[in-house]
Amino acid sequence: MSNNIKSWDIFISHASEDKELFVRPLEETLQRLDVSVWYDEFTLRLGDSLRKSIDKGLVSSSYAIVVISQNFIKKKWPEYELNGLISREIDKDRVILPIWHGVTRKQVVQFSPSLADKYAFDTERETAQDIAIKILREVRPDLYASHPRAEIERIASGEALRDLQHEFDRVKEELSEYLCPYCDASLHARLEAPFDDEQKHWGVREIFSCGYQVFGSSIEQLCPTDPQFPKFDEYELRYSNTPDESHWQWACIAVARTEMARLFKLSPSYGRTKEEVETKMRESYQRYAKRTE
Repeated sequence: MSNNIKSWDIFISHASEDKELFVRPLEETLQRLDVSVWYDEFTLRLGDSLRKSIDKGLVSSSYAIVVISQNFIKKKWPEYELNGLISREIDKDRVILPIWHGVTRKQVVQFSPSLADKYAFDTERETAQDIAIKILREVRPDLYASHPRAEIERIASGEALRDLQHEFDRVKEELSEYLCPYCDASLHARLEAPFDDEQKHWGVREIFSCGYQVFGSSIEQLCPTDPQFPKFDEYELRYSNTPDESHWQWACIAVARTEMARLFKLSPSYGRTKEEVETKMRESYQRYAKRTE
């Protein structure tokens, strides 16, 4: 084959009608086996050029899979599209891999004698998984040789991926006490602190990187992804004019109207005008609440 570097291991040329029932399962299995596949670009429809499709695919791919089916044959390719198809194979290497999908040898011979003479996979005798494993051995012998056959079958069937997901879920469950129960943010600090002024009773305060804070069984600060996180209108804004107390002319405090609002306290804001302190109060809220966006 050419020494040009290819972007994909294979491309799949097929009739659009065969995509959902066969081609997509085949492609997904190949992807699980770490074979890079490009096939959407080469879904053939009435009037498309077979040779142009294969030529284009071979520019970027090492191998071409042609799914020959009743739907493929019905498209009635002009004879010139089929003549010399095998000559597309570079330096006489085996580049085109036919798959017979619901067709007989007689039908393939009538369609294209040159394709009928090539070794082909047959979906009447093999599943998409079986064919994918054989394609792996052909196009990526390095990957095929690096795993025992039983392991390749586990990967092809998706069993290995399911096992990995189960392991991920198990680890996540073990780490759950170190994650925010709402957004999975990590635990930032865990400190012992007294419940009372006399320091007779102590508990643990946990602070998470998202801002969620809990002391014992009581929530002290909400996670911004909590579905019940308060809206800005759950606060009543109260203004005061303080010309003699500081260089700020106005102060604004937010008084919680709901129970959830009481769990997220907004600091007072100060400014030269009433409009300025309200704007600062809204911005203070948004700096925390925007994490939910």
